[in-house]
This record gives sequence, C-alpha cells and structure tokens, in this order.
Amino acid sequence: MIEFNHVYKSYDKNYILRDLNFNVNKGEFIFITGPSGAGKTTTLKMLIALEKPTHGAIKFMDTELQNIKPKDIPFLRRKIGFVFQDFKLLPNRTVFQNVALGLEVSGIFGDVIVKNVTEILKAVELFIKKDEYPQNLSGGEQQRVSIARALVQNPQVLLADEPTGNLDEDTSKIILDIIKSFNNKGTTVILATHNKNLIRMGRARTIDITKS
Repeated sequence: MIEFNHVYKSYDKNYILRDLNFNVNKGEFIFITGPSGAGKTTTLKMLIALEKPTHGAIKFMDTELQNIKPKDIPFLRRKIGFVFQDFKLLPNRTVFQNVALGLEVSGIFGDVIVKNVTEILKAVELFIKKDEYPQNLSGGEQQRVSIARALVQNPQVLLADEPTGNLDEDTSKIILDIIKSFNNKGTTVILATHNKNLIRMGRARTIDITKS
C-alpha cells in the first residue's frame, strides 16, 4: 500500500533522511521511531505531500508522491487522516465544529455532517463534550478530538505524529487503544514516536528510520 524506496531528504544540503526504505501493508499498524530530529515528522509529511523527497520514490497505492501534481493533492489527503502532536484545534470552534471542519472543506454539509460527527465522537467517547471549546478540555480529550477530526472522513490511512507526546502514561494508553480500535476495523496506521513505553504497549512492527 505504501512504499519508500531509497528516499533522501535534505534542507540546505543537510540530509535528515538517508536511504529510507520500507513498505506498509494495507490494514497494518506500524511505529516509526528515532530520536528527536531524525525526520519522523518529515516522513509523515511526505505522505500527505506537504514535503517532497530530495531523491528517491514514495508510492501510495497507485500514486507516485514525488511526482504528484498540485491539483491531485486534495484528493490524496481525503484518503489520509493526520493527527498532530499539538492538536491544532481551533479555539473559537466547539468540539463538534472542529471535527466537522474537514467534512465542510470537502463540500459535505447538513445531515451527513451531523451523522458522521456524532458517530465518531461517540467512538472516541467525547459526544458528551460536543458543545465544549478546546480550552475547556484536558490534553487527552483534546487529542481525542484531534483523532476524531482525522477519522471523520473514514480515511484509508491514519498518520499520527507523537500523538501522546504531552500526555501521561495512563492517558497515552487510552489514546493508543482508540487508535488501535480503528486499526482493528481496517484503517492502516503509521504512528511516529520516540516513546519506548508506547511502543512496548503497542506490540506492533517498528521501523527505526535511522536504520531502515
């Protein structure tokens, strides 16, 4: 489903990724690991065409991402959900409105939004908080809203960038369990982290991008 073939990435001639090679199968859950600054976030960004490799090839299904045209990027991103470490929730929108935003951008409105957002908020056990604003939520709750927003369009792939980086161990396990529950339903998951405890709890294939 996803292939990285001899991928290099540099900024101002300084390489942060060198000869990165790995495959991800449909429905798989994998961890991408490596120390801070190793290029984990950049690896995920290349999968949604926020970055392009300096050299090498990245294939997502039938799309060669190093050659993707700007007009095709929105269609790519509808297939991929992205969970950010710092949540990126809009403070002036409620939980419901934050989750609905991706659907609105895709031109979906009305009853479909109500149905889809309601279902995903129930899945992450936050429907009771639907009218709250992000600043009134705990860090773990904010991250669950971020996960709901990434999954509301039923993407084929979920990318999670240090989704438990600012959370305690108990809350991290809750977040991991939620993500794994969607993986069990068929969503392919790539989770970037340097948290060894999270990797131990996850019991999934791990790719160290400094050694791939």
